[in-house]
Amino acid sequence: MPRLELALSMFAALAVACADDTTAMTTGGDPSTTANATGPDNTSGPTTGPDATSDAPTTTPEPTGASTVTSTSTSTGTTGPGTTTTDATGTTTTDGTTTSTSEPGTTATTDTTDTTTGGGVCGVDGDDLGAELVQQGKPVACGPLEFTGTRISPEKGPLWQLDGCACGQNCLIPDPWTLNVSAPAAWLPLMPACPRIVVDRVEGFGGCQFAAISVWDLGAPGEPAVYHAGRGFTPTQAAAGELTVTPHSLETCACEGCCQDAELWELQFTLGGADITLSEGESAPLGPRNAINFESHRSGLCDAPLEAHWAIRKPA
Repeated sequence: MPRLELALSMFAALAVACADDTTAMTTGGDPSTTANATGPDNTSGPTTGPDATSDAPTTTPEPTGASTVTSTSTSTGTTGPGTTTTDATGTTTTDGTTTSTSEPGTTATTDTTDTTTGGGVCGVDGDDLGAELVQQGKPVACGPLEFTGTRISPEKGPLWQLDGCACGQNCLIPDPWTLNVSAPAAWLPLMPACPRIVVDRVEGFGGCQFAAISVWDLGAPGEPAVYHAGRGFTPTQAAAGELTVTPHSLETCACEGCCQDAELWELQFTLGGADITLSEGESAPLGPRNAINFESHRSGLCDAPLEAHWAIRKPA
């Protein structure tokens, strides 16, 4: 009996030992296997936290109406990346560079207008003068042309009908002439009933051109002409002893691509002892006459005529 109890005790002890070994094999296992499953050496790494890495870009939501653009730019004194932000008001800011503001929906532009004026900067365009004296049916060569006779149309022009028959005479054969003056209405002559008219014409670019005109009243001998006008600085040859026109240079201006510099003058008029100096566009009394300087300059452009036009008129 004691031997049986001893055997049963040993069997119970052996059973307990086997149970402990089974538990150890089930729960312990290979330590490295357990670490690979849950420990810090897991190759998948953390999905969050400071050590997390990702190839995909991250973005930060912007408020409505704003945008951020990162780019590399170069500006004076600054080279490298800069961040440009444009908000809903149209304000654009670039870190480390400049700030500009424009209205929403508009584009800022830089004015590149060329302000170089070139020819014509010296002086202002004014009225041109011209006169054409024609004897009907008798063309004449370029040069001075003179008429004396009778006015047969009203004293106001700009076109007058004339007859070469002397005043007070009854001519059987008419000698028709016409005079056409191109000038502002206030500076046209009042044609005397018995006029002496001289028109100087010179050879110029494109043919015979008007140079000057003088009109005297044959009914008032000894008086200055009732009308002088010209293109340039020289009155008619017939008026050389009565009128002088003297230019005085005021300014010269470079004219790029021109044949000469542009130049501006004022004109000094001397008539019958009276004297006056006028700039472009000015008018003033000249003794018993009125004088005007329409323009007196040179543009400097190649083949361009001298822009000097003036008139002296007896008032009504």
